[in-house]
Amino acid sequence: MGPVTEHPDPTLPASDSPAQEPTAAAPDAGAAPEDAEGRPRIAHPWRWLLAGVALGVLAFIAAATIPVPKVIESPGRTWNVLGTVQSEGQSTELISISGAETYHARGALRMTTVAVSGCPGYPVTALDVIHAWFDPDEVVLDRDRVCPESVTAEQQHEVEQAQMTSSQDAAVTAALMETGLADSMVLTVRGTSQERGDGVFKAGDVIRSITPAGGTTTSPATYAQLQELMTTIAPGAEVQVVVRRDGQDVSLTMTTLAPGKGSGREGSLLGVMLDVRANSDVSATFSLSDVGGPSAGSMFALGIVDKITPGDLTGGKDIAGTGTISSDGKIGPIGGIAQKMAGASAAGSRYFLAPASNCGDVLGHEPEGMEVYAVSNLHEAVKAAEGIAADDTSSLTTCQAVASR
Repeated sequence: MGPVTEHPDPTLPASDSPAQEPTAAAPDAGAAPEDAEGRPRIAHPWRWLLAGVALGVLAFIAAATIPVPKVIESPGRTWNVLGTVQSEGQSTELISISGAETYHARGALRMTTVAVSGCPGYPVTALDVIHAWFDPDEVVLDRDRVCPESVTAEQQHEVEQAQMTSSQDAAVTAALMETGLADSMVLTVRGTSQERGDGVFKAGDVIRSITPAGGTTTSPATYAQLQELMTTIAPGAEVQVVVRRDGQDVSLTMTTLAPGKGSGREGSLLGVMLDVRANSDVSATFSLSDVGGPSAGSMFALGIVDKITPGDLTGGKDIAGTGTISSDGKIGPIGGIAQKMAGASAAGSRYFLAPASNCGDVLGHEPEGMEVYAVSNLHEAVKAAEGIAADDTSSLTTCQAVASR
């Protein structure tokens, strides 16, 4: 073993040093420590300040970069459905109609949208949410209420585009029926429900007539007439349905189905999904991309009505609105109406047509200087636009009047 080297403890006196002098008493625990020259050492508060600033910066970075499961709805863009849009560098009419004479329309019928952030592909952060809380025109919602995390951006886009296409088709049918350019509808089977999975119907079948066992034959000319007829037939009743298939009439026998629980429907169902269009050669195309959902249906229908009838439905005024539409002209509720009214006001609209079923969401959110009128179907919307054009709105229904009923 090699030599052992001892290392003297620096805290102890050397062996050849004189005995230590008695040490001074320890200072009180509350006394400030002293430096080498006996002066008190003062702690530097700026160190704590720097630490706080660093933590604040890190918290800010996290709030500005880490996505949160929220959705922010804010006022979106508006489009005048009577006007034009830019498509592939060219100006194109937003609504183009073929098969009927059209007329130039002044003014604006403005469809409105909601800008949605927070769905897949468009994340929001805590900082975005905090900003939205202080903006009266924005609203923060749980993401699952709008677009569940399980739904991809592509799936969401496909659903919204399908809703937009369906609303456009319904708008054409409703407008042609409203103006008298069509007086009946073609009811075509697109598919069947699981309960009806018996192979009786085929895709493409056109419903011609329905005869309950022991009853009279009815040929529904519109979707509304078909719905009304089915309310008179009990679930489980045997019916004979004549369809047009491959150019020939085919008679089908089946039993009717019960409506789903909580659906609020009376009577029974055939168990089919239908494509409904006007029995007319008039058609319309829509040059609007990157916009989805069903809520522009009512304004599309108003735009078609204005284009295929003489004169100006708006009287040159700027009228905005929203609402879903069915092929028989019923206008239904939508989401984000407060944001849509705000967007319309920012675009210069002084008048807004709201679904009557949305009036509870309208009250208290009307932009300053905007007149809002409630409509429940396309005919009421046409009359409202005519009243606004004539500066005579005394007969129109307000949301205050709807709420007081």
